[in-house]
Amino acid sequence: MVTENWRSSIGSLLSLSIEYIVNNLAIYANGNIEQLKALPPNIKNRILRKFTTCSYFWQNVNFKDVLCATVNDKTSHINLTSATVDDDVLNILNACKNVKKLYLTRTGGTQITNTVLKNLLKCTNQLCLFVITNCEEVNDGVLECLTDHCSHLMGLDVGGCKNVTDDGVKRLSTLKNLTWLTFSQTQISDEGISFLVKGSSGKNIRELRIDNCPNVTELGLKLIAENCPSIETLMFYNCSTDRDQIPFQEGQFKNLKQLTWTITW
Repeated sequence: MVTENWRSSIGSLLSLSIEYIVNNLAIYANGNIEQLKALPPNIKNRILRKFTTCSYFWQNVNFKDVLCATVNDKTSHINLTSATVDDDVLNILNACKNVKKLYLTRTGGTQITNTVLKNLLKCTNQLCLFVITNCEEVNDGVLECLTDHCSHLMGLDVGGCKNVTDDGVKRLSTLKNLTWLTFSQTQISDEGISFLVKGSSGKNIRELRIDNCPNVTELGLKLIAENCPSIETLMFYNCSTDRDQIPFQEGQFKNLKQLTWTITW
């Protein structure tokens, strides 16, 4: 019992120390950045997670300096959905060789170039989840790069990336571990859906969001029903389908938990 209390106290002390550092980053970031760089990876990763959650912690510090001081080759999770991401930030993230979950944006807050983004993806061959939305620089070339260098990819959200087409989805469909995909507001059509659901991961896909894709019709939905027995979530509202009926047969989608489409009032 004494040992357990001691361990609990040490854990609380560590948490308090992390809290203090993040709340007083100006002390370390303005002239003492080497102190942050010298911390062990597990401590830096805890600081990184808290630091990136809210712009409150970025007051009176240079965001990129702190990011550069804390990311490391043991960083497995990066969430920059609250930050504006540019090429400098992407270059800093090249140090994260083993990142598994990477959230760059959900709101379109990016100022990146296609080339630098692809250079980053070439360094992240352990990537399992990638989220980057509403970004014009994300195109079929980015999906091709993901296919070639991120064979462990399980989840992808490129919703609102209007330059994604069937060609990129065709390349992506060769990956074997895809289970969670968002292609909302892209140019994909029934052809891309066909490649995807008949590809290596078709039978394993559990979540597919293709809402606001005007090139997807009833044919694409039928292909999903016929080839994706594991699907649990399907969203296809505002597609070119019959809004009063859905083209599914009884017995399909046995694992379905959420279905979202558009009806006519």
